[in-house]
Amino acid sequence: MRVALYCRISTDEDLQRYSLVNQEASLRRYAEERGWEIAGVFVDRISGSKDKRPGLNRLLDSLASGDADAVMVTEQDRLSRLDEIPWALLKQTFRDSGARFFTLSGEVDFHNEDDEFSADIMALIDRRRRKTIVRQMVRGRAGAAKRGEWLGRLPFGYRRSPETKHLESHPAEAQLVRQIFQLFSQQKMGSMRLSALMRDLIPTRRVDQAFIIHVLRNPVYRGDLVMQVGGESICVEGTHEPIVSRDLWETCNQLLNRRSAENKKSRIESTVGLVAGMVYCADCGQLLSPTTATKRVRDEVRRYHYYRHVRQHRDAELPDGHLCRAAHRADQVDADVRAQLTRIATSPAARRQMLRRLGDSKEAEQLDARQRELGDQIASLRRKQERLLQLFLSGDWDRTRLNAEKRNLDRSIATLEGEASDVQGRLRLARVDAFSLDLLAETFAVAADMASLSFSDQQTVVRGLVDRVEIHRNGSVRVIAKVSVAAHETNATQFVHHGTGAG
Repeated sequence: MRVALYCRISTDEDLQRYSLVNQEASLRRYAEERGWEIAGVFVDRISGSKDKRPGLNRLLDSLASGDADAVMVTEQDRLSRLDEIPWALLKQTFRDSGARFFTLSGEVDFHNEDDEFSADIMALIDRRRRKTIVRQMVRGRAGAAKRGEWLGRLPFGYRRSPETKHLESHPAEAQLVRQIFQLFSQQKMGSMRLSALMRDLIPTRRVDQAFIIHVLRNPVYRGDLVMQVGGESICVEGTHEPIVSRDLWETCNQLLNRRSAENKKSRIESTVGLVAGMVYCADCGQLLSPTTATKRVRDEVRRYHYYRHVRQHRDAELPDGHLCRAAHRADQVDADVRAQLTRIATSPAARRQMLRRLGDSKEAEQLDARQRELGDQIASLRRKQERLLQLFLSGDWDRTRLNAEKRNLDRSIATLEGEASDVQGRLRLARVDAFSLDLLAETFAVAADMASLSFSDQQTVVRGLVDRVEIHRNGSVRVIAKVSVAAHETNATQFVHHGTGAG
C-alpha cells in the first residue's frame, strides 16, 4: 500500500509536543513495520483550523491523481482542527478518492458510521482544545503586556531588550522621532512636508503622511504601553524609556486635534459638490466624481474642486476614438445647477407637477413591494446555498459542480443585494418627500434663487428634484429633473444652460 505521510505544526518546533522531525520519524517507522511504501511526505507550518494549507492542498491533489492509497498522521488533530463544514468536506474527499486514513492509533474508516462518529467526536474535542489554547494565549499576552513587555512589531525608534522584553530606544531612530515631534510642535512643517523630509532618512519603513501622524499619536514615545489584547484595552504608564517628554507629546497631539477639527469644520462648511453622485459626462456617459486639488501660493494653500472621471473610468474612450479627460470646476457647475433649478421652481407648471408627485404615495408603495420581493429572492438563494453541502455530501454532486453552483449563487446574491441597496435609497427619498419636501418645495418656489437656502437644504432639494446632471465638453450643463412639464409650458426640466463650467 502506498501511504502519504502528513506532518504539521502551528508554531515554533521547540514549543510542539511532536516536532516535524519526530512526527515524520514515527510515521516512517509505523509504515515500515507494516511493509507499506511511502508515496510522499507533506508538511505544513500553519494552524489546523485553516482549510487552505499548502501541504494539505498538495496531499489532496496527490490523492485525486491516484498517487497514494492512504494518508497517515500521528494524531487526527495534525490533519484537522477544522470547523464543522470544512471537516465534512474533507471527509467526503477521502470517501470520493477511496483513500484510507490512519493515525498511530489505527485506521479511521469514513465509510463506517461508528468510525466516522468517533472521528467527529475527536474533531469536536480538537476544536474545543483549539479555543482553549487561544484563550490561554490571549491571557498570556495580556499578562505580558501588563508587565510592560512589548508584543508584536517594534515601533520605529525602539528595539526590544533580550533580557526584560521591554522596549529600549534605538539611538539613531530615536533622534529622527524627536526631530519629527520638534518640527511639528514648532509648526514649521505639517505631516505632509514631514513625510517628504523623512522619506529618504527612513529607508526601512514606508514613510507617508499616515506614518507621521501615527508617530505623533503613538503614546509609546512618551513611555507608555497602550494596546488591545483579546478585546481588552491595556494601558501601563512608564514601562520604558520615553523618547519625547509628556509635555511635547501633549503639545503635538493638541495641535493635531485642533487641525483635525478645523479640517472637519472646513469639510462641513464646504459648499461644493452640490450634485455629487449624479453628474455624468455627456460625451462619454461615465460618472464624474468630486475631487480636490491644492496649490500653495506663498503661505496660503488654495483648494480647487472639480468633477472628474472616477478612477476606474478615467480616460474613457469617446465615440470618435479619442480619450475623454473631462475635468469641470465644481463651483461653476453647481452655480449653473442652482440657476436652472431656480428657473424650474418658478415655473407654475413645474410647481403643480412637483406637488402632485409629492402627494402621490404610489412610488413609495411600488418601491416597498419591490424591496420585499428582493428580500424573498435573496433569502431563497441563501437557502439554496445551505443545501449545496448536503447535495455534495450525499454524492449527488462532485466538487467541481459544487464550486460552480456556489459561484453562481454568490453572483446572483450580489446582484440582488446591489439592487436592494438602490431600492432602499430611492424608498428613503420617496418617504422623505412625503413629509418634508412639500414645505421645501413651497419655500423653493417663492425664493428668488437657490442662494436663499442653506447648503444642506439645497442638497435636499437637489436630491428630491434632480435625476441627473450632464456636462458637455464645452462646459454646458444640462439638468434633468424628476418632474415633467408639458411641452407648451417652459421646458424647464431639460434645458441647457451655456455657462462657464469648463475647467
